[in-house]
Amino acid sequence: MQIMLPVNVMWISKIKYDNMILDKHTHDFYHMFYVKGGDGRMYVSDKEYTICENEVYFCPPGTYHGLTAQGDNPLNVIEVKFTVSDVDFDKVLASMQNRIKCRSSNLYLKLEELVIEALGKSMFYRQIVNSGFTRLLLELIRNKEQLSSTIVYNFEEKVANKINTNEGNSFVIKQVLQYINSKYAETITLKELAKAGAVSMTHLNKIFKEAFNISPMQYTNNFRLEKAKELMMYSDFNISQISELVGFSSIHYFSRYFKKRENISPSEYRSNVKNNIYIYL
Repeated sequence: MQIMLPVNVMWISKIKYDNMILDKHTHDFYHMFYVKGGDGRMYVSDKEYTICENEVYFCPPGTYHGLTAQGDNPLNVIEVKFTVSDVDFDKVLASMQNRIKCRSSNLYLKLEELVIEALGKSMFYRQIVNSGFTRLLLELIRNKEQLSSTIVYNFEEKVANKINTNEGNSFVIKQVLQYINSKYAETITLKELAKAGAVSMTHLNKIFKEAFNISPMQYTNNFRLEKAKELMMYSDFNISQISELVGFSSIHYFSRYFKKRENISPSEYRSNVKNNIYIYL
């Protein structure tokens, strides 16, 4: 029996990020993070936030986001990835604050119930998770004004916005990121990236180093890596197919690059994360 709801949960997972970097990336579904505890930085669109306990980070489709978890206090989160089929509901969600400070742990308890439901995989568990998460979103929307007034603004955010330091450089970077997002599965050269940003290769290298502390080509491969992680998490493609789908020149280069970045092999990563994902397509 199929019960249609405006929200479809593709993924729900409890994850511990310990000395990890999730590079900025984007996809065509919503991604919500609830922070149970830990230390780190969250990047949503052009903003950088210092992560605090009992916060929600809300990333609509097409929004660049990532995080850094470094230090002695690992980042513990519940993540939900979902799609919305109702146009009006989608518009309301897309207008939500990227960061919401919760005044109690009630939201965590409700998400924990959904995790337990998904983990049990009893009859109608998907429908129960979808309906429960839909209600949770509706409560967030209903309380948006009260919740918005409790958002903690950190002065660090005003100076930590690396991309927007210079308007001209900001425009160039955004153009290049859009190009990478649309072409990452193909062969990309530094010359092509410079052309997309209408600047010289030397200047592009300079502004990427200033904004991200890596080169444009390193950023491209890191972006491909994040896309590969998504495919490893909730697709049935094998590792070789995934490396090709995200634009790496060979499975051997992909495996070496992945292990250098993550300190484990792609197959080990896939095994580890799937053990912590309770709903995935």
